Amino acid sequence: MKRLLLPLLPILLALGLPLSASATTLPEFKAVYAAEWKGIKLGEIVIRLTREQAECYRYESEAKPVALVRMFYGKPQEISRFCLVDGAVEPRQFVYEAGKDSFQLDFNWNVHKVFGGEGERDLPEDAQDRLGMHQAVRLWVIQHVDDPPEEPYAFTVVQDHKMDKYQLVLRGKETVEVPNGTFDAVRLERVDRKDRIARFWLAESREYMPVKVETGKDGDVELKMSLREFKMIEREPSDTASDDAG
Repeated sequence: MKRLLLPLLPILLALGLPLSASATTLPEFKAVYAAEWKGIKLGEIVIRLTREQAECYRYESEAKPVALVRMFYGKPQEISRFCLVDGAVEPRQFVYEAGKDSFQLDFNWNVHKVFGGEGERDLPEDAQDRLGMHQAVRLWVIQHVDDPPEEPYAFTVVQDHKMDKYQLVLRGKETVEVPNGTFDAVRLERVDRKDRIARFWLAESREYMPVKVETGKDGDVELKMSLREFKMIEREPSDTASDDAG
């Protein structure tokens, strides 16, 4: 359950902010989600996107589980560092911190290799890490939300010991209610695993962040998440200038 549940929480939540093909910066934010597993409250997941330098970002997910969960499974954290290159998300580093299960992946696009996990591996052109991938997904959603294509959006997620193929489709617009409010949202689903459930409701009024998430298997929803808090991070002009200079 440990490898299924806690590493999964931050992965499913962090579906980024909207990005146009000409964008050179992403808005910075903090989002907090409530999570439950089969009706049992797990605690909160805190997501942050901050700019480290021009066009490069730190995308962080931290689980704040309730005491019982923390006792057995710890307090995992995921960090993705990526840059925008020609309007696309290009992963540079991924770190998973969870005690003995921790690992790090380093992406070298000059030689198209990823290092870490099981060692040196070839890097596919459509590769993403499992947290930063959601920024790439957001770019696709923003471009197609008003005219969903029939073909799914496909990409490769680099894990510590394998590479997973993902296919996502847009299913239309729905209204959902969560602790942060009632939202008009677009539903996104993963379709390449028929035995798995992965559904995300993304609200335009929250910069197309997910406001609700459901995952499970064999027809049963197991994990539910809902947006509790969303806040844009405002930078002082001096902070931005300092980042760009660095």
